[in-house]
Amino acid sequence: MKNPPLSLLKQCRQNDRKAHFALYEWCFQDIINITRQYFKNEEDIRSIVNNSFLNMIKGLDLITKNYDDALFYSWMRKITLRCIIDEFRKQKKYVENIQLAEEQDIIKKYEGYSENGFDRYEKEAIQSSIDALPEMSRAVFNLYAIEGYKHEEIGEMLNISANTSKVHLFKARQKLQLALQKQKIGNHD
Repeated sequence: MKNPPLSLLKQCRQNDRKAHFALYEWCFQDIINITRQYFKNEEDIRSIVNNSFLNMIKGLDLITKNYDDALFYSWMRKITLRCIIDEFRKQKKYVENIQLAEEQDIIKKYEGYSENGFDRYEKEAIQSSIDALPEMSRAVFNLYAIEGYKHEEIGEMLNISANTSKVHLFKARQKLQLALQKQKIGNHD
C-alpha cells in the first residue's frame, strides 16, 4: 500500500470533508481486506470499515505529529483490528459456551498437533477454507496464526478463556485440514 501524503492527513485534521473522502478512498480496500479475514457478513464488514475510518480521523493528531510512511499502514491495521475485536465483544451470539470437560479433552489432542500442517497448500485454497470457518473460530485462527497473538491475549480480546481460544483454534485447524484434504482429492480426480 502506498501511504497518503502528509498534506492530505493535515487537511483531514482541519475537518476538510473532501480530504476525508480522499483518505477514505485511499484506505478503503485495505481495511476491507483486513476485515474480510474475520467477517463474512457484508453489514458487519461495512460497519467495521466505517468505525475504523472514524477512529482513524479521530486519531490523526497522533499519526501526523511523527508521520512516517512506514508507520501509516501498521497504524491503520491496528485501528481496524481493534474495531474487529470490539465488534466480537459486542456480538455475544458468537461466543460459544463449552463445558470444561470437553475443553480438556480437546486441549489434550491439540497439544500434539503440528504447527505447519498447511504449508503445502496453495494460498487461495487455504484462504477459501479459512473464510468457510465459523466466525469465532476464524477470528481465533486469524489472531493466533496470522497476527501472532497468544491464547491469553485472544481470550482477553474476545471475552473468552484461553482454553476456549485453544479449542477454537483446534477446531479451526481440524476443519481446515478436512477442507483442504477434500480440495486436494478433488483436484486430482
